[in-house]
Amino acid sequence: MLVIVASYTDPIEAQIARGLLAAEGIEVHLGDEHSALANWEWRLAIGGVKLRVPEEQAVHARHILQALDDGAYALQDDTVQATPDASLHTPYRESRSSRLAWAALMLLGIPLPWRRRSDSDEVVARPF
Repeated sequence: MLVIVASYTDPIEAQIARGLLAAEGIEVHLGDEHSALANWEWRLAIGGVKLRVPEEQAVHARHILQALDDGAYALQDDTVQATPDASLHTPYRESRSSRLAWAALMLLGIPLPWRRRSDSDEVVARPF
């Protein structure tokens, strides 16, 4: 018999939890996943996406999901920490056409194509 070990309002979170449990060798079934995707406004009314596992694996599944919530599976951030002068190292790619396209979209609701500056384009002054 299958028992509900967790319920998620976001179907993507439920898929992540399902993948983790499946990777740990636990048989997992999602309930109401398609209803939550098709009728997103019903997610709370139907109780969200239900994660079901066999009754004999429920305790192990709950421990794994608790570890997931506690951050045991979080990846380490290997990116460079932002420094106050980090903006000096990022390329400035805004052009006149990108400003015109943005203005046309905001004021008139008309999307226009634009060209960004490439790294080889020379920037004389950076307006603020």
